[in-house]
Amino acid sequence: MTSRQLVRRAKILEAVVDAIADVGHEAVQMRDVAQRSGVGLATAYRYFRSKEHLLAAALEAWQERLTRRIVSSSQRDDRDPLSGVLVYLHGAQRAFSRNREMTALMLQMMTSTDPDVVATIDRMNLTNAEMFERLLDGLPPQDIPSLSFALNAALTSAITRMLNGRMSLQESRTHVEWTARSLLDPATRNARQPGRDGRRNRP
Repeated sequence: MTSRQLVRRAKILEAVVDAIADVGHEAVQMRDVAQRSGVGLATAYRYFRSKEHLLAAALEAWQERLTRRIVSSSQRDDRDPLSGVLVYLHGAQRAFSRNREMTALMLQMMTSTDPDVVATIDRMNLTNAEMFERLLDGLPPQDIPSLSFALNAALTSAITRMLNGRMSLQESRTHVEWTARSLLDPATRNARQPGRDGRRNRP
């Protein structure tokens, strides 16, 4: 796309994110998004072939900004990958707890079979894997894909439970942090294992 087209596409996605915040992702309509972004409806359909494609692209743009903001704010210690990982995990949980619509949209898009959505989710997964490669730099390269998978699984499980009201943000942080420490610093496993009430056991 030309620079002008990229700007127009970004305006459409910004309008989608605003619409999701105002009416929820289920109620978003292509016509409303076109009006909000100042483009014609036919133009919006040239960029996004369906509402589902549009929502997936908006989710991708929102998550890219979120990840960039969190990672850029962290002070990475090359001797301790855990510190940067925890900054990301805590920031992601906080952001998703504040934006339930984006949480619900993400979980919906993850199970979609629409080809455009699948392609978007694949790009998001690739971007996420590249981020974890940077955060986990210094660990055995063969272990990084499995570590990334486990950390993402813990994060997804936690934000799903928060969305359903089955876990508070503090409980989510406790369990996800314990998972990260168990994976990246096994020596802390027993000392930091959460009790049944979600609080850490003390040594």
